[in-house]
Amino acid sequence: MVHVIPFVLDHWDTCVDPLSLQDLAKLGGTDSSIHPVEASNSLIYGSVLGKPELRQRILALYEDAEADPAESLSLTVTQGAISANFLVLDTLLGPGDHVICQYPTYQQLYDVPRRAGAKVSLWRTHAEHGWIPDVSELRFLVKENTKMIIINNPNNPTGASIPGRILEELVTFASERGIIIFSDEVFRPLFHDNAQDAPPSIISFTCQYKNIIAVSSLSKAFSLPGIRVGWIISPNPDLVNEAINARDYTTISVSQVDQDIATYALGPIVREKILDRSRSICQQNLASLENFIAQHSTQLSWVKPTGASSAFVRVLDRQTGTPVDDGLYCEMVLRATGLLIVPGGKSFGTEAAEDLKGYLRVGFVCSTAQFERALGLWAEFLGSISN
Repeated sequence: MVHVIPFVLDHWDTCVDPLSLQDLAKLGGTDSSIHPVEASNSLIYGSVLGKPELRQRILALYEDAEADPAESLSLTVTQGAISANFLVLDTLLGPGDHVICQYPTYQQLYDVPRRAGAKVSLWRTHAEHGWIPDVSELRFLVKENTKMIIINNPNNPTGASIPGRILEELVTFASERGIIIFSDEVFRPLFHDNAQDAPPSIISFTCQYKNIIAVSSLSKAFSLPGIRVGWIISPNPDLVNEAINARDYTTISVSQVDQDIATYALGPIVREKILDRSRSICQQNLASLENFIAQHSTQLSWVKPTGASSAFVRVLDRQTGTPVDDGLYCEMVLRATGLLIVPGGKSFGTEAAEDLKGYLRVGFVCSTAQFERALGLWAEFLGSISN
């Protein structure tokens, strides 16, 4: 029997502000003949790789001047990014393998390799360095049996984005040693700075290195978590085929209805409207959060996120100046106000968890009205414990 480590975040996690089918249809404009769901389609299994039109629209997200995605990239559609992550990590890794994983990050990215029998070294990032990983530190972590380096860009929970120059250094390091780079890009393309300065996907380095693989989905930036559509993409077909073969034993294919909705959402016009909506919500709520933290700077500190939908905020005890017990703190906030905040150390920390003690993952992609109300409740709580 394989012991399954509890996925702590799922007990605390909250959803982004999702679109309804009605909302999605309105984004399509006035053409009443086009709907998110094709009601006349037979509900068959369909292609195990994904609906051809959907695959083309996903590939279009990775277009660049260096390569024709349809010719150079292998792709399969999965049930969300969480399924994509599991399939890749569980099939490509096993006993005797060594993995280097960016940290802090989504628990699945280091615990699934451990479940598969691989040894994991954490590539730690730090608030004082903007949560950006330092490639020079990899030489102290790499071993002869290092098979994979795992990154999460933009990062969950910190909201930090790995710059293009760092990605280029990483690709050079990995290619010289034949190490696979696995990039969880589920929050891409949700960036808050100038879009022209946003880091590229790891897939943009296809012409330099083939042992790279990325996953993403429509759950985060595209506000469609309920349809469970994600994907695995790589210039190396062997890496994707391993996941496809494993999936034949579990889900076989993704729901045809879900794929219809995804295809509609990734149409050029609708896609940009969805992303404009997501960026607008982020911009407004992030500005409110920045003001809120400034007003409570004796208790709260952060590194302002450059991407994704959450901020990593540290809470200090007002009397002692030391980090609070984040799990206990979030329980107190919940009981006192009904407000749910994710405890960062408890949900993202390792067994010791002291390195992330006092951190909260604050999601800011609910509706602006909801977020303002949430900040008001948190302010009441901060005031009550200060008296």
